[in-house]
Amino acid sequence: MSAALPVFRYHPDPVASAVPVEGEFADSYGLAGVGEEILEHVTLGEVGHTELAAHPEARDQLRSDLRMGGWHDASQLESFLTHLGQGASAMLFRCTVCGTHLAYADAS
Repeated sequence: MSAALPVFRYHPDPVASAVPVEGEFADSYGLAGVGEEILEHVTLGEVGHTELAAHPEARDQLRSDLRMGGWHDASQLESFLTHLGQGASAMLFRCTVCGTHLAYADAS
């Protein structure tokens, strides 16, 4: 007999999206400067182009973040976004306060 899992406020179904990861996390930026607002978002999981297109505010925010991160070639950026789900993918989040969707892709 297994005990029931507690409710996870920031993730609606942690077991369904649990994926073993092999490798190391190497982020040269760390968490310095990450605002508390990130803690108010529920992880909805990995998404490709089709799923992201259903959330234009998240797609636009991701496009803007990628531009600020150095993606200055518009055609290359749009190609990357169009091919999400075919190798690279994005993570989709929903704010628990206002319902706004955000997306993140590691495109380094």
